[in-house]
Amino acid sequence: MRKYILSALCLLPAFVYGQQTYTLKFLPQLQQSQWVNASNQSDAHVTVGLPVISGTSFYIFNSGFTYNDLFSRVNDSTVGIHPGTFIDKLKKKNVVNLGAEVSLLSASVAFDDLIVGFSVNDKVDFRFTYPKDLLGLAWYGNGAYIGKTVNIGDFGLKASWYREYALHGTKQFGRFTVGASPKLLFGKTNINTKSSNLSIHTAEDYYAITATTDLDVQTSGFSDSADKAQGTPSGSEYVFNTKNAGLGLDLGVSYQVNEKITVSGGINNLGYINWKSNIHNYKASSNSFTFDGFDLSNFIQGDSSAFSTDQYLDSVKNLVDFDKSTEAYKTSLPVEFFAMGNYKFNNKHALGAQLSAQGYNKKFIFSTTFCYQLTLGKHFTGALSYTMKTNSAFNIGGALIARFAGMQWYLSTDNWWASVAPLKSKNMNLNMGVNLVFGDRVKKKVALVRDENPVIIDRPTTERHISADEDADEDVESTEEDSSSE
Repeated sequence: MRKYILSALCLLPAFVYGQQTYTLKFLPQLQQSQWVNASNQSDAHVTVGLPVISGTSFYIFNSGFTYNDLFSRVNDSTVGIHPGTFIDKLKKKNVVNLGAEVSLLSASVAFDDLIVGFSVNDKVDFRFTYPKDLLGLAWYGNGAYIGKTVNIGDFGLKASWYREYALHGTKQFGRFTVGASPKLLFGKTNINTKSSNLSIHTAEDYYAITATTDLDVQTSGFSDSADKAQGTPSGSEYVFNTKNAGLGLDLGVSYQVNEKITVSGGINNLGYINWKSNIHNYKASSNSFTFDGFDLSNFIQGDSSAFSTDQYLDSVKNLVDFDKSTEAYKTSLPVEFFAMGNYKFNNKHALGAQLSAQGYNKKFIFSTTFCYQLTLGKHFTGALSYTMKTNSAFNIGGALIARFAGMQWYLSTDNWWASVAPLKSKNMNLNMGVNLVFGDRVKKKVALVRDENPVIIDRPTTERHISADEDADEDVESTEEDSSSE
């Protein structure tokens, strides 16, 4: 069973699918932006997303170090490893996060001030938190920890593959736009460390090493020998497994302060999955082992058994002696909170800011994003963004949306620099695809007069667009008709 877990950890980065993006939240022209900001409303009357080609994304984040921090070229043919250099740069607790998402099918339809839609997505999210002391003890040995206790097992591994069936709805109420996306989830594979502790204490007097473990690992979707004896499930049974059901919810709300300023906020990934199929849990509670060293005098006297390792191997085995169970368990989704503000200079230029926090194992990753948006009619939209993230302060990203002949092409990332120098980057992601779009959600200006200060807001309508000049002409004609009737 353990080899299956190790294999999964090696393979997950190759096909992971998930949700982590900041620039995309500023682009309501895309129906995909509603999946990360539930209050967004797309520009098209009808949008259809085809399998895979309409939405694929991936992300990689390592808060601790980059490839070049660990490996450096000594000459033209040799790459040197310098663990001490990058270990000193690590924080007390560090994060490795891999993920991506693939869209299987999606669609949205606009009705005046209401938009409804649905999406089916496959997602995998891999999150691993680890302490600095784990690598410090491995590299420097226990000599640097005399008289100290280090918890090298204070790590957390949460990895899931699941399918998401979501409904999306946004509705305008005056200046407010409210959005919600309820979800039905079906898990495929999961690894979850419910608790983890592996502490190492080195005594001051005679340097005896005492190790204590407290580990609880839960897994679903991996077959052991007993499962195989009952028959190995086919690929279709595995992919379309509905035994691991769960629920999720995204919420968002925006408020148009005036014709230039809009503020919004929301919560993504509120929810859980109940894991019930192919459950294999492993637990080791308060197991301990003390190594006092070898008695050299016994060896000098000819007692070679003093160096027999059997007793020590047996003690180490007891240290990681797991009790196995098949009890169902529940895991929560990786929740995200965000707040945004947008300032619209005119119909072409806008500037936005975003604060975001994403939950990890007993840790939050915070980010701040600034985004400039340029709109050239309905055919082109561009964005340039800058994101400061925990332990990754330099992220220059952006987006490009092009719409022609009923097709909407888009490409978005939070870090263009990662495509130029990936070995120097801690953070990289990409969202891209092609949507089929039909019609426009034409907008007209509606003035809401409150006291003596008019507030101009954008309201969707299916009527023909009325330009400012045409609107003025119609007002003059209306006044002349009123005068003649009098």
